[in-house]
Amino acid sequence: MTIRITTSPSESEVARIHQSLINYNLQFFSEDIHSPLAVFYEQEGEILGGITGSTLGNWLRINYFWLEESLRKQGIGSQLIQAMENKAKELGAKYAQVDTFSFQAKPFYEKQGYQVISTLIEYPIKHERYYFMKAL
Repeated sequence: MTIRITTSPSESEVARIHQSLINYNLQFFSEDIHSPLAVFYEQEGEILGGITGSTLGNWLRINYFWLEESLRKQGIGSQLIQAMENKAKELGAKYAQVDTFSFQAKPFYEKQGYQVISTLIEYPIKHERYYFMKAL
């Protein structure tokens, strides 16, 4: 047996670990409770912002949320997150989770009703990373 350490794992090595974890998890819940989900803000076919994530049973997980800087503070972000949450509720979600850095969108998520449940300090070096949840 060998223990090998690398700072450059291949895609196939990462995929092997990921798939093995998924296979293990499927003993406890089925794959059919997972649904990818995305909401986009488009103008003339061009994506100017959006949210990507997924539902897993009772939970909506927001992975990425981005909006062109020129479109911020106009209510568009609020419309996007509301649309994401509404669709997640249709799919059975009762809660939502998201994380953000101190230089990103903490006040925005708080305004949307999200509550900080955990904070990592000095992440990755001099900022904070906030983990939020919200009952939908």
